[in-house]
Amino acid sequence: MRSHFFSVTPQRIGNFVIAASPEMLRPFWLKLRASPIGVRLVRGAFWSVAGTMVSRALGLLASIALARILGRTAFGELGTIQSTAGLFGIFAGLGLGITATKYVAELRDTHEQRCGRVIGFCLTTAMAGGTAAGLGLLIFAKWLAAHTLAAPQLAGALRWSALLVLLSTVQGAYQGALAGFEAFKGTASISFYSGLLSVPLIVVGGWLAGVEGAVGGLILQALAACVLSHAMLRKEMARARIPLSFAVHMAEWRLLWRFTVPAFLSGMAATPASWFSRTLLVNQPGGYPEMAMVSAANQWMNLLTFIPYMLGSVLVPVFANLHATGKQKEFRRLLGYNLVLNASVTSALALPIMLCAPIILGFYGPGFRDGVMIFWISMIVAIITAVNNLFSRAMQSAGKAWIDLSSSVLWAMSVVAGGWFLIRPCKGIGLVVTMALAAFALAIWQWFLLQKVFLKMNGAAHGG
Repeated sequence: MRSHFFSVTPQRIGNFVIAASPEMLRPFWLKLRASPIGVRLVRGAFWSVAGTMVSRALGLLASIALARILGRTAFGELGTIQSTAGLFGIFAGLGLGITATKYVAELRDTHEQRCGRVIGFCLTTAMAGGTAAGLGLLIFAKWLAAHTLAAPQLAGALRWSALLVLLSTVQGAYQGALAGFEAFKGTASISFYSGLLSVPLIVVGGWLAGVEGAVGGLILQALAACVLSHAMLRKEMARARIPLSFAVHMAEWRLLWRFTVPAFLSGMAATPASWFSRTLLVNQPGGYPEMAMVSAANQWMNLLTFIPYMLGSVLVPVFANLHATGKQKEFRRLLGYNLVLNASVTSALALPIMLCAPIILGFYGPGFRDGVMIFWISMIVAIITAVNNLFSRAMQSAGKAWIDLSSSVLWAMSVVAGGWFLIRPCKGIGLVVTMALAAFALAIWQWFLLQKVFLKMNGAAHGG
């Protein structure tokens, strides 16, 4: 039976928004609906936001239930395991998700054979990278638990999370390719159904077997998402008459240098820095309870940034297509609109959530209300991050991945330096203040870079 959720359409939502908007805003919505680019953007944004909203909301409910089942210390341990799996995942992912999105968007209409090879190349590389990184985590799990995380009892859960590294890496490649096809309704259905699975799998797993059971639930959810994504990708490729090919030509290897390598290095700079700051925290006295409060705040920060993040995912293929066809004016206008939209939406959502912080944290169980200040600062970080992510997507879509790498390096250096001086004396508050300072520095630097890039684009266009 088809879910009622998918019977709602962007057209119906658009008609409702136009009818409900104040008179002064209606011309803007009508102009957007009349624009082919606007229609593509709105359709993609609708499905991306709708599916992810349900998935994130269900994930949030699961995390609240887990916090009450596990308690503060064990909930902090689970957050640390997920952070460690993410660290190994960035080594495995190699920036393949964004690579697949950019090149599938550029090649799908004009070079079907090469598009099929790019998809096969990304999937194969993701499988190989995920396997290698998972094996690395499996081998070093005991040492990491004892000597880095100061929690030898987490060795078993870390070993299980090696499977999470593999499945998450492959899922990233699938999602990147689907975004390149602008198959946002399909990705919404994947988010919707995998989100429905998250609550029983993760909560029951945590209830039956503690932290290891929760990790097992995450693994099963990731496996289900991979199966659904594989079926959806084959459907989209058949519709576009693109044959899947695992033959690798020199052109695909050149992608590694031009785009995949800098995207990978960006993750290599950012993710270890984030993991390092969290490791500093959990090695302090009472560090895992503090980490639990940071993890709870991160759940809501992710909820705040998911709309800008999903809009950014929608924009990557549109930005890439506009850049490839030389429509720089439309590129800049679209970026400007979305900068205002991202900042406005995130700020409007952040304020009521901040006001309700004591009530929200009370749902997590005893002791979590001590983290109100951590929660408030995390919401400020979410607002700045919403803007930063869009800057980064624009740079990557314009083929400036090597330039964008400097942003990740700056952020990583800020996190490591700030964390070293702030986390030990201030613990959880020191961690989130570090993230806020790094995000603010990154926003200033990215704005400077974009001005330079667009001036160069304008010069090239006038020279041509």
